[in-house]
Amino acid sequence: MMFEKGHLFYFKEYIFKNGNEPKNKFFLVLKTIENGFIAAILPTKVESLHANIEKNHGCISFPEKCICCYYIPKDVVVTNNNFSFKLDTYLYAQYVFDESEVNLLSTYQIEDIEFKGKLTDEEFDKIIDCFSNSALLPRKFRKDQFKL
Repeated sequence: MMFEKGHLFYFKEYIFKNGNEPKNKFFLVLKTIENGFIAAILPTKVESLHANIEKNHGCISFPEKCICCYYIPKDVVVTNNNFSFKLDTYLYAQYVFDESEVNLLSTYQIEDIEFKGKLTDEEFDKIIDCFSNSALLPRKFRKDQFKL
């Protein structure tokens, strides 16, 4: 199976479900669910944090402000093969989604999906810990077979 938990990919011309213009995107698999579905998130360079929030590598959680974000500073190695993002990168709990592998593989050519590496166990576990306790995580990822 290509899409395993912790695998980080780079998609050329990723097609957004909300109809936004396709663009190159990182894609992180958070969990293999079942029946060919995965839970995933699209890391972003877009910072949606209040200016007065201190940014340290890791979980930034302020439930009262509706914030649950995992922050990765640029140039910090996050995979077993020494990959690091070139820009500060953010993963927001509320944007976790599910996707079918069949859909991904029928939508994209294999050469348009670049494997960047497998997140280190420590980094991956910190992301899951950050999100799994957040009320901002979409409800279905907090229960049953979808639970992160």
